[in-house]
Amino acid sequence: MRLHRQHPPVCRFASRPPVRILGRNIGGLSSETTMNVKTSIIHPGVARKGKAVRILIADDYLVTRRLLRETLEHAGYEVVAVENGRLALECLCRRDAPRLALLDWLMPEIDGLGVCREVRRHPERPYIYIILLSEKNAKEGVVSGLEAGADDYLSKPCDSEELKARLRAGERILKLEDKLTHDSLHDPLTQLPNRAFFLDRLALCVAWGMQHPDYEFAVLSVDVDRFKVVNDSLGNAAGDWLLVQIADRLLGSIRRDDALLRSVEAGGMAGQPQEQGILARLGGDKFTILLDHIRNASEGIRVAERIQQNIQAPFFVDGQAVFTTASIRIAFSGSDYSAAEDMLGDANTAMSRAKTLGKARYEMCDPSMHATAAGRLKLETDLRRATERNEFRVHYQPIVSLRDRRIIGLEALVRWQRPGVGLVMPGSFISAAEDTGLILWIGNWILREACRQVCAWNRQFPCQPPFTMAVNISAKQFAQADLVDQVGYILRESGLAPGSLKLELTESVTMRDEERTTRILGQLRTLGVRLCIDDFGTGYSSLSYLRRFALDLLKIDRSFVSEMLSNSESLEIVKTILSLGSNLGMEVVAEGVETAEQASLLKSIGCEYAQGYFFSRPLDSAGVERTLLTAEASSYTLPRESSKELVAPAS
Repeated sequence: MRLHRQHPPVCRFASRPPVRILGRNIGGLSSETTMNVKTSIIHPGVARKGKAVRILIADDYLVTRRLLRETLEHAGYEVVAVENGRLALECLCRRDAPRLALLDWLMPEIDGLGVCREVRRHPERPYIYIILLSEKNAKEGVVSGLEAGADDYLSKPCDSEELKARLRAGERILKLEDKLTHDSLHDPLTQLPNRAFFLDRLALCVAWGMQHPDYEFAVLSVDVDRFKVVNDSLGNAAGDWLLVQIADRLLGSIRRDDALLRSVEAGGMAGQPQEQGILARLGGDKFTILLDHIRNASEGIRVAERIQQNIQAPFFVDGQAVFTTASIRIAFSGSDYSAAEDMLGDANTAMSRAKTLGKARYEMCDPSMHATAAGRLKLETDLRRATERNEFRVHYQPIVSLRDRRIIGLEALVRWQRPGVGLVMPGSFISAAEDTGLILWIGNWILREACRQVCAWNRQFPCQPPFTMAVNISAKQFAQADLVDQVGYILRESGLAPGSLKLELTESVTMRDEERTTRILGQLRTLGVRLCIDDFGTGYSSLSYLRRFALDLLKIDRSFVSEMLSNSESLEIVKTILSLGSNLGMEVVAEGVETAEQASLLKSIGCEYAQGYFFSRPLDSAGVERTLLTAEASSYTLPRESSKELVAPAS
């Protein structure tokens, strides 16, 4: 999951309550988690074991700041010192704001009373214990300070022992405040967030989703089947223990690769809905899960199926095995929800339908989305099985010389022989393969198979120069640290001469990390492999990177070839690419040639090589062999009946 967005003010971030997520509490809070899902909440700035307490000193007098800093650091505090009220307020609005503050009464820009009033205007934030410092000692001054929101008052110069005693009292109050806050937002049995906490966080997600259409999240409402029977038969204590175990199972069902944790580990950004999810207990046997920053609806289904699988395993209560299941309802942000209650209510109300249709199942709030998500999930599952069942095929499209129709090489193209469907083109499954990471396995397999095959053809059909093989390298393949080693190993394993292998990359892949790209392409060239930019002209098309990356070939994108007869701009682009390739000493191949007119025009403007349906569709290995057997020996020129005579385009 992700997206670059505008961020609301940083103060809003600090206002969020803690989030318990896979044994953590996020949002400025920390926790210690036990096996029975118990947590201990401590706000930032409050004393933690082995970590100094942070305290803010705000005073415009340098000598006072230094004296207070020395005193408090010697006492073990971590001190943040600023010289005016504006800086003090900014510090207290941050996510990691100190929870203790010493504020001078009179300061430039904003005085101590003004800082107190502004801090207390946001009761939803973690509480800050504020002590006002003043040279005054009048009763009216103390009263006005307390009414502004200060917790305590000290006259300057401060007695160090009295100051430390008052700060220790403040720490005790903060710990009590944090416990009360935690208890009000968490279920006392499981220590999971409660309904109020969940709705508060869900409201942030709904509001963010209304402003940012690309942002997606899901709510899973989970109801434990037959819990009342277990509770009535074994007793309330056993029922409570079962709920704690179920909470553990639910946490265990959400793996680290799910959206609930994905963006948390990358680091949250202020102003967003904290980029994380929540597992909460709404009451009784009802739980709910917020999956934040999901990529597609299938992620919600994947979590639901994992929950059902884990819940079905027996629970042991006082040594007795207890079996139960879960009914799940999934609501997605794409359903135009404008309120958190509406989204949660939709999921909960629809739970009865899920149970009517039968327990131990999940249902989607949007049937059409369910069909799409279920289809995507089945596609991903079938893809994984395809790697185990050898269902992928490599087809090869000849690349020919426009001068004499001689086959000079081939491009390897993957196909999927999907059971019950037939031959599936890559456009239907490559995206899913990239999302699941299977593209790495598929890409490596294609490279190995293509190298082995062209090596065999070069032995069976000898010619000079030998046939070359072009293989596409995906962005994820190119990002692998051992890509060069993999290519070298496959070349040695297959016995293919490195100069017969052409690795094709898109412009966007090469531009992601120019320094690394330069290094990797240089290492591949050292192996002797030839390098090609595919679909040239549709990406960045920078002259400087062509020179810097020392490429061997350019492929003119089929969109320009298809329009060059009817669109003068496309024709000029093709001519420019041909001129560029010639000046840089690079071969140029035109893709997508489908008519004799296109082939003739390309030949007339100096294009040497082409591929496309006009010459041959992609063929399986047997089809390539038949083509080579019927082609003219040694030169392997396509017969005239297989390739229409090139004619000059109509003027």
